[in-house]
Amino acid sequence: MSLYSLTNKVPAYFIVCLINSTFISFYVDEFVNNTQTFQINDARQLPIFIPDENTLEQFKKIFDSAIEIKKSHLNNELSAKDSDKKLTEIQEELDLKVNTLYHLI
Repeated sequence: MSLYSLTNKVPAYFIVCLINSTFISFYVDEFVNNTQTFQINDARQLPIFIPDENTLEQFKKIFDSAIEIKKSHLNNELSAKDSDKKLTEIQEELDLKVNTLYHLI
């Protein structure tokens, strides 16, 4: 599956962050597709919030942090345990941002 942003207002990294959030995962499981397979047609049904520049910067930092942790782990610069711990912290930050974005908290 390929991901292409249709506008300059919603970059791919923002969509990737949303898709990896607990809220969107729950939304997909409950309302879009309750199977294990996430398909391109499922992505078309997601409620995508159009972010402002500040929001984009916040999500870009989260995205970049997660990528750096994964790279460090793959390059054996970070243990699996440390990588998991840091990614869990990033997941919590991401979920908080997404929940705030969608007014869930």
